[in-house]
Amino acid sequence: INSMAESMERARGVERQFLLSVSHDLRTPMTSIQGYAEAIIDEATDDPQHAGRVILAESRRLDRLVSDLLELARLDAQHFTLMIRQIDLIDIAKKSADGLRLSASKMEVDLVVASPPEPLLIEGDPDRVGQVIGNLLENAIRYANTKIVLNVRSLDDGIELSVTDDGPGISTEDLPHVFERLYVSRHQPLERESGSGLGLAIVKELVTAMGGEAQIFSTLGSGTTIKVIFPKIN
Repeated sequence: INSMAESMERARGVERQFLLSVSHDLRTPMTSIQGYAEAIIDEATDDPQHAGRVILAESRRLDRLVSDLLELARLDAQHFTLMIRQIDLIDIAKKSADGLRLSASKMEVDLVVASPPEPLLIEGDPDRVGQVIGNLLENAIRYANTKIVLNVRSLDDGIELSVTDDGPGISTEDLPHVFERLYVSRHQPLERESGSGLGLAIVKELVTAMGGEAQIFSTLGSGTTIKVIFPKIN
């Protein structure tokens, strides 16, 4: 009974922290939007275009957060479908990288794809696998200093996709919490726009649903590697 009580208290604590984090992440952009909108209405800004750009950026941030929250709600409720079929992980990885290469370039980050010439086949949902890779790359772009390497290779027990950045790395105390919802590293660069804090949580949920495993390896000051391993086709 004591163990159950402790587990329930921990669960309530996690729920409270989750709600506080969501409230904070919603309030911050809303405050910014409200402030700049009032400045435009009151003609208190000398650069309305800049104010408009801030409002647009913050509204997009809100949209991403709400979309990610809805995505997690669907995953939790099992209200989603997986269209599992045989797919080439290399092909999807290259397409995902091409879609985010411009974003990486704007951050002056070089995005490199490394893979063998032959296809590496897995059983998975192509859209969901693309979502996983996109989330991993978007996360890496926010942290990388100059380079990101997206690597796909065959292992003895599976097919591995990894994303490595040369960013600040993650401290030992933060590392176990990376796949938790609304986790934001204390070492996140302040000058870069933060994400919703839900992208990696969604990665873990989707990868697990497709029978895979997500792992993270990082040393503070030496960058981070996130690996996703899918089962080999028998």
